[in-house]
Amino acid sequence: MLDVLLVTLFAVAMGYVEAAVVVYLRALYYPDGFPVPVRLGRLPIRFTRIPEFENRMPQSMLRTEIGREAATIVMLASLAWLAAHDPLHGLGVFLLAFGVWDIFYYIFLKVLIRWPESLRTLDVLFLIPIPWIGPVWLPVSFSVGMIAGGVWLMLGTTAP
Repeated sequence: MLDVLLVTLFAVAMGYVEAAVVVYLRALYYPDGFPVPVRLGRLPIRFTRIPEFENRMPQSMLRTEIGREAATIVMLASLAWLAAHDPLHGLGVFLLAFGVWDIFYYIFLKVLIRWPESLRTLDVLFLIPIPWIGPVWLPVSFSVGMIAGGVWLMLGTTAP
């Protein structure tokens, strides 16, 4: 149970750091707001480039942001590797950390800049390999499932 608490604490802190980075980027490149000019269609997610988004941020900064996203996944995978005593426990650590990090990322954005307006607000969910656009409820709902599955895997596997 202690490992669940420590992984959760790590992920909450990571969510704050990620939110702080986004606060800085929005203040620099999108001081008048960050509307996502995309229509989703029938599916709740769309994979597409956004010229309005890319044109406001220099390509070097966009590449840096993509690198930050990749580093986030490496950090979560490294935590799972370090904390795991077997592969299923490691998967549980990864799922728990990812889910908590993502939910607290949005919680901290709401606290810091009063965004998103609602769970229906569109966001750029991920940039790799191309931007993923969707409403905030989509990653939050997946994250709830990841947390449940992660805790289940972590508590269901015992240390040797």
